[in-house]
Amino acid sequence: MTIFGIDISNNNGPDIDLAAVAREGFRFVFAKVSEGDGFVDYTWPAYREAAHANGLLVAGYHYLRADADIEAQAELFVSRLGDAAAMVDFEENSGGIDTFWAFVDAVNALGRTINLSYIPRWYWQRIGCPDLSKVPGLIQSSYVAGSGLASMLYPGDDTGFWNGFGGKDVDLLQFTDKAYVAGHLVDANAFAGTFDQLRALLGLTLSTDQGVLMALTDAQQLDLYQKVREIWEQLRGPDGDGWPQLGKNAQGQNVTLVDACAMVRDEIAAIAAASHVAPAQPKTAA
Repeated sequence: MTIFGIDISNNNGPDIDLAAVAREGFRFVFAKVSEGDGFVDYTWPAYREAAHANGLLVAGYHYLRADADIEAQAELFVSRLGDAAAMVDFEENSGGIDTFWAFVDAVNALGRTINLSYIPRWYWQRIGCPDLSKVPGLIQSSYVAGSGLASMLYPGDDTGFWNGFGGKDVDLLQFTDKAYVAGHLVDANAFAGTFDQLRALLGLTLSTDQGVLMALTDAQQLDLYQKVREIWEQLRGPDGDGWPQLGKNAQGQNVTLVDACAMVRDEIAAIAAASHVAPAQPKTAA
């Protein structure tokens, strides 16, 4: 299967409704965090939180510049990234492949891991076609003509746009900068895999800061929720208001299954006492 996501920044403005993005079927968002050693994208924190709130996988990216100090860029990016996957935007004015790896190393030294690398094929060719075989999560961009819905513009999983280069397969494809999404024209990306496979690529599968449920697939999480809900309802009654068929308590409220069991036990004890027969005691383990 193929899933779609969007790539946004301050250039798109602060008012993209990510709830609407999710309703339209998109599953992930890549958004700009910083650029160089001084620029911070003001839209990032709100988009990051909105992505989380709407079940979208989210990565924040730094636009790497060769004319700024590498360590300062890494520190700026990491200080602003927060709870999202990390991505480097390596293109115009980003320098050569040595600059790329210096930034990746600097980010890693600060305790974060670069998960995605946006490196357009045209820029790779411009800098001399270096080896990319160890680049994390390669995103390549080749745009189709026109504008419209992302699913209609997508050229397909067998397009040559997906062809690898520099010894590296393409992990995600940015195939348009004119997808009509939630009332905006934005960059759209495709991932030729499942939501869980993309989550793994982003390093989020076993993320401890997002809880143990992140280790489960969407289907497993839904199944667990439904089972827990069913158990809760059986114990507490519909909406937690007790079961009318089990009777009412002294306050006139429907009793729960647990209350009903306690009432039955009390009645058995009363009957036993009236007939001078000791009630049965629960068996204990030997």
